Amino acid sequence: MSAVMIFVLCMSIVPFQPEAASSPLPKREMRAAWIATVQNSDMKAGMNKAQYTAWARQTLDGLKASKFNAVIYQVKPTSDALYPSKLSPWSSYITGKKQGTNPGYDPLQIMIEEAHKRGMELHAWLNPYRVTMPKQTLTSLAPNNAARKNPGWVVKYGQQYYLNPGLPEVQNYLISSVKELVSNYDIDAVHMDDYFYPYKIKNETFPDQAAYKKYGASFKKIEDWRRNNVNQLVKNLYAAIKATKPHVQFGISPFGVWRNKSLDPTGSATQAGVNNYDDLYADTRTWIKNGTIDYITPQIYWSKNLSAAKYGTLLNWWSHEVKTYAKVHPVHLYIGLADYKVGNDTDPTWKNKMELPNQIASNRAGNTAKGQMHFSLKSIQKNSLGYATIVKQQMYNYTAVTPDTPWKNAAVPVKPTSVQVKKETAGRKIEIKDQTSKQPRKYVIYRFEGNKEGSYQDPRNILDVVYNTKGNTVFVDKTARSGGVYTYGITSLSATGVESKDAFVVKEGSQAGSAGLFYDLPAAHRAYKEIAYLAQGAIATGDENRYFHPGKSVTRAEAAAMIGRSLSLNGTKRENTFKDVNAGMFASGYIQSAVEKKILSGYQDGSFKPYEKVTRGEMALMISRAFEYEYGHTTSGAQQALTSRGIAQGMGDGHFGTHLSIIRADFAVFLARAIDYNLRINNSPVSFSDEMQVNDESLPLRKGPSEKYAQAGVLQNNEKVQIAYHVGSWTLVKSGSNVIGFVPRSSLTE
Repeated sequence: MSAVMIFVLCMSIVPFQPEAASSPLPKREMRAAWIATVQNSDMKAGMNKAQYTAWARQTLDGLKASKFNAVIYQVKPTSDALYPSKLSPWSSYITGKKQGTNPGYDPLQIMIEEAHKRGMELHAWLNPYRVTMPKQTLTSLAPNNAARKNPGWVVKYGQQYYLNPGLPEVQNYLISSVKELVSNYDIDAVHMDDYFYPYKIKNETFPDQAAYKKYGASFKKIEDWRRNNVNQLVKNLYAAIKATKPHVQFGISPFGVWRNKSLDPTGSATQAGVNNYDDLYADTRTWIKNGTIDYITPQIYWSKNLSAAKYGTLLNWWSHEVKTYAKVHPVHLYIGLADYKVGNDTDPTWKNKMELPNQIASNRAGNTAKGQMHFSLKSIQKNSLGYATIVKQQMYNYTAVTPDTPWKNAAVPVKPTSVQVKKETAGRKIEIKDQTSKQPRKYVIYRFEGNKEGSYQDPRNILDVVYNTKGNTVFVDKTARSGGVYTYGITSLSATGVESKDAFVVKEGSQAGSAGLFYDLPAAHRAYKEIAYLAQGAIATGDENRYFHPGKSVTRAEAAAMIGRSLSLNGTKRENTFKDVNAGMFASGYIQSAVEKKILSGYQDGSFKPYEKVTRGEMALMISRAFEYEYGHTTSGAQQALTSRGIAQGMGDGHFGTHLSIIRADFAVFLARAIDYNLRINNSPVSFSDEMQVNDESLPLRKGPSEKYAQAGVLQNNEKVQIAYHVGSWTLVKSGSNVIGFVPRSSLTE
């Protein structure tokens, strides 16, 4: 395989953490999953309380592990309810039995409690007008269903029954239903999706002419009256929610196209067969203008290449909408993503597992979309083509706080009254106590290594987000090491998500270890000297807990980052040659730099396979090409180039171990020896032969090829030095007084 691949790679010990310096990560980002209960799409029927609770916990644990921070749980799929209601019957989708059958427990309450235990928001998702699914009869509904009790409210269109949106009684019923929901449950938001007036059926008219004749006299066109019916419902629902609990948000997820430009010059450059405004009578722009929603999540369920409705075109159009028309108060823009299409659509673009991760990257790059919602749970769990793994490892590889909504209450909360941290067998027990009269809704727990605070703006320092439990909140940091030393900073979040300016800080004592060393690398470790050398120049770094993991195999992406740092390559994250390397990936810049210098290539199918393990033979190729050794373009030649220089050695059995994967300790050892000849085995000499002249005033000599290394001496302008070899943009030189060190190549002339 190494014969087909010619590459120079580099290593990052935190393989999926983007570097904040080159591309700031969003600290605030919505990462939600839709959980559809209609027709038991994402939830099976017939579970008892214990089974349902276990399912809820397992589901939320999986999403939490993937750094999701919200769920959109469908609680009113068809004029029913997944909670005890005086206005709607029990849903058949919870019991699998006739509508109205009591399951004996409260599914919504359990889901809220379990979500909040994990610091996750719960948005209660309802479908306002839908009464039945196709071919379902009215007589199959529970006797206390509003449609059975009030048959005059109901119309049939196609094979389904709907509540007539044009009737004031229907609107009042829907408002009362939402009031009941918000009053009785500690939900974070009310959520509606794209089902307003039903999607049009060819050659069939929606049967609301009688209602139009009775209530639509002030409208010349029935279409304008229908839009007004929906606008009034949205407006009145928003008012009812805010009057009940002001902090509860109201969000809508409409179809992805408002109007094609062919119908309206301010519409999108699309050729969609359905338009919100004209077909569903959902005037999304009016909601944004009037401030009757807190967030909007257009379902942009198309790829970047679909000519009729390109993802990028619609992302830009919706971004323009919220920036231009949200005058009453800001409206958060989230994007509905089509997880269900990955690997399963006639559009061939969805055969690329990077399509959806790239859409997330586009959302972030535009700076207007504040996150995304994924449809739906079963597709996330199915993980077609491994796309969800990529999202987890490259996009959601740190904890993010959900966006705030300060337009209803911008008051800044105070920090917690007190915080205590205790060492326990399970980790660190953090007790947060609050005696303030207006207690916060949540806390953000930040964790820093050692006894110093770090940045509260870098989300990689967020350990978790937890809900306040009546002023006495307990959280266990299970990832804390027994021998580690930490500083914890805890801030408060108001009900509208506003964060306190200050944090309550708890320091555990003086910092353990010394700069650049790792908790799992004792001084007696065989690779300690070489790894410590690389750490001095930030070429090798540990994970967020200061562990190096010396026995773990090196991946291609890790190798790319490490060699890239040693060569001073441009590591800025950017678009990449390879189809499986996302622009936001931590090593994308280093990989692309190596490609541009013709020292890196991938597989013949256009992939790089960044998370494949690196073999010892591949390592020899990488270092030989990176340091410009003559190796005859063969793996055996590369191995000889390294062993002859005292850089690498075999396995002790007479073999090099060409096809064995290389561990981090050995990779670091060989790379450090390639950089600094003093670390090589057998005192392998190097030749200082060519002579050059210093062209900078007072040029520092460094102990390694980076300004991060300590100074070994100083050279003066016009001073002559002898040259040994180059490491990227740095050169190893020896002064006339025999002081040896690295200087930038650009500081020398012939």
